[in-house]
Amino acid sequence: MRALLLHHPYVYPRFEQDFVDRIAELPEFDVAPADLAALSRGAIAGADTALAPDYDAVILFVAFRALRDAPALDWGGFGGLRVLLDHDIIQNYSDIFDPRLKGAWPEVFHRHRFDSIVTSGRAVQARLQNEGIAADWVAKGFESSRFWDRDGARSGIVTYGSAYACRVVAERAITEGGIKLMRLPMTSYLDLGAELARHLACLAISSDLEAPPEMRSALTATPAVDVSMRPGLEPMAKFFEGAASGCCPVADAMDDLEALGFRDAETAITFASHAELVDKLRAGLSAPDKLRAIGIRAAQLANSGHSWAHRAGQLRDAIARRL
Repeated sequence: MRALLLHHPYVYPRFEQDFVDRIAELPEFDVAPADLAALSRGAIAGADTALAPDYDAVILFVAFRALRDAPALDWGGFGGLRVLLDHDIIQNYSDIFDPRLKGAWPEVFHRHRFDSIVTSGRAVQARLQNEGIAADWVAKGFESSRFWDRDGARSGIVTYGSAYACRVVAERAITEGGIKLMRLPMTSYLDLGAELARHLACLAISSDLEAPPEMRSALTATPAVDVSMRPGLEPMAKFFEGAASGCCPVADAMDDLEALGFRDAETAITFASHAELVDKLRAGLSAPDKLRAIGIRAAQLANSGHSWAHRAGQLRDAIARRL
C-alpha cells in the first residue's frame, strides 16, 4: 500500500501535528501540508507532493471549514481511494460545539466525491454508516513523548480546554458542591503534560445537555446538579492526555470508553448525571490513594494502546482494509 496524507498546515504545536508525525514514520505513507489556497479553488495539492496516479489512497486531514467552503474537488483522474480524515464529525450529530454545524458533513462528503471517512468516534462511525457513508473508526490519542506519569506530589482536580456549555455546567456542579477545581489558564501544548501531572484527576467531559441551545442561558438559574445531560458521543484528546499523565480521567459515561478498555472505578471515573459526578468526586478526594491508583492504571492502559503511534498504525490498517 502507498498512501498520501495531506494535512492542515499547522502554525503552532498541537496534538494533530503529533498524530501526523507518527503517520509520517510509517513507510506506507507520504505526508505533506495541504495547499489551502489551492484547496479553496477545488484543487488538491501539497507542498512538493504531486497527486501521483500510483498512490493507492489519498487522505485529506484539514479543517472542515476549508472543505465546506471549497468548490467540488478536482481529483485529476485519480482513481484510488479518496478518504476524509476528520476529528470533528461529532459536530454532525451533537451541538457540543456549534449547533449550526449539525448535519453539515454528508453534503460536503458527497460534493467532494470521497469514498470513505475516518472518524474519531465509534458511535459517530455507526451513525455515518446508517446514512450510507462508508466510515472507519480511529479514536483520538496522546503523544507519549509529552504526556507520561511523572513522579511528584499531586492534589486536586484539574480542567482545561474550551469552555463548552456542557463543561461549564459540570464545572459549576463541582464547585457548587464545595469541591475545589483548578481550571488551567491558557497553557502551551508543549507544557501541558507537566501541568496535568500535578493533579490527581482531570476532567474530560464531552456530554450533551438535554436543554436546546436557545434555552441554555436560563440554566444559570438552575442548580447545576439538576441540569439534565446524557453521555456524549466520543472522548476528546484531553481524556487520553490526562490518563497518560497519571491523572484519574473523569468523563461522562460514553459507550466509546468501554470499547477502548476504560472502566469506571478501575481506570476512570464516569458519570451519567451531574449529581453522580459530584458524589463520585467527593468520594474520590476523600480517598486520594485510591484516586491515584486509578490514575496509575489509566496511564498504563493509555500507554498499552492509545498513543498517537498506535493510532497511526490503526489508520494504516483501516485504509488497507478499505483497499
